[in-house]
Amino acid sequence: MICPRDLVTSIAPFLKRKEYLAIIGPRQSGKTTLLGIIQTHLRKELKTKRDQIAFITFEDRRLLAQFESDPVAFARSFLPRHAARPFYLMIDEFQYAIDGGQKLKLIYDTIGDLKIIITGSSSLDIKAQVGRYMVGRMVTFHLFPFSFGEALHLADRRTISIYHDGHTKIASWLQDNSPVNIKSRIDIFGEEMIDCFENYCIWGGFPTVVSADDIDVKRKLLSDIYDGYVLKDIKSLLGLTTEKNLYLLSQYLATQIGNIVVYQNLGQAAGLDFRNLKKHLHILRETLICQELKPFFRNRQKELSKNPKIYFWDLGFRNNLMEDFNTLDRRPDRGAIIENYVFIRLQELFRGYEKINFWRTKVGAEVDFVLRVKDQIIPIEVKYSDFSSEKITRSMASFIDAFNPTLGIVLTKNYWGMMQNKKTRILFAPIY
Repeated sequence: MICPRDLVTSIAPFLKRKEYLAIIGPRQSGKTTLLGIIQTHLRKELKTKRDQIAFITFEDRRLLAQFESDPVAFARSFLPRHAARPFYLMIDEFQYAIDGGQKLKLIYDTIGDLKIIITGSSSLDIKAQVGRYMVGRMVTFHLFPFSFGEALHLADRRTISIYHDGHTKIASWLQDNSPVNIKSRIDIFGEEMIDCFENYCIWGGFPTVVSADDIDVKRKLLSDIYDGYVLKDIKSLLGLTTEKNLYLLSQYLATQIGNIVVYQNLGQAAGLDFRNLKKHLHILRETLICQELKPFFRNRQKELSKNPKIYFWDLGFRNNLMEDFNTLDRRPDRGAIIENYVFIRLQELFRGYEKINFWRTKVGAEVDFVLRVKDQIIPIEVKYSDFSSEKITRSMASFIDAFNPTLGIVLTKNYWGMMQNKKTRILFAPIY
């Protein structure tokens, strides 16, 4: 079964434009399948004929050699003489091309009515080889493993409907301050949704893992994804020789999600000096494994100078590093896992458009996430526990006193509600 991907909605408006497109994502995140979904969209929605679309992969070394030898002649070889225009050429695994950006620029400037869409598994490699040549000529999108909503397409239709109804309410409220009619109550769908949600928090969203039924198969797939990431993306593409140090660093980071990074401890755990530690963290970030979250300050310089938190882009990948796939009720790191899930979801909703931080004071008051949307500051607390009425923590109250936000949100285990604290309207909503 091919599951629909939310990213198609973002890509669709750019399919009619001249700019080339780049889709970057971790290995096994579904980039090749997404190209197939885009082909279907082109045929059904834009009435593009089959002979106006070609799909190739640079894992075919013969095609790669032809492209590197004469990129313009290579591109022209796919254009049928009498086919309608524009023509769409989709190139999978583009990161293997040497000086690929320079060659794409030559094609872009030489051949009109040709739209090239590339995929790559290394943000570092694509940026280095493509970005500087294709400024103003290429639009980049990031594809991550399945979101929880996407993963539900492999469950039953009812859970998808429940998810989208709640998601629409929360997203509209966050993004547009749209009025919502919320009754204080325990969610009637909580039991079935929590089962799906907690399963997602253990195994993550890599498509092959989500679609596998056997637990041993899931474990093996996640292990192979890590091996492929290290052996292909890191060693062959980036020329990194310290494979052991990278593993030790990523394994230690897996134990630290939701905590403020102490660089000295990271360096000691990974056996790296500060310069090489920063290099390895940069690689983990640019190959879409981890992401740093900066603290919230009004003063931009303070925000940049203070230590961040670290989160993983996929919880299954993280749990594989921990070698722990126990259910959440048996996990001492349950709170950190839930917080990491919210980080992923917020990034999916707002990546590239709005800013996400966390807030912590010297005396220990902390708000898990601070979202800046259209000049508004929205504090977000993650409280994966049973609620029977609306209540906020002292930390949330302190943030409201300090910054007077219009909106706030508390993500609960299965409770809906709304309350007013001074001038701040606070929505309580199930985390799923």
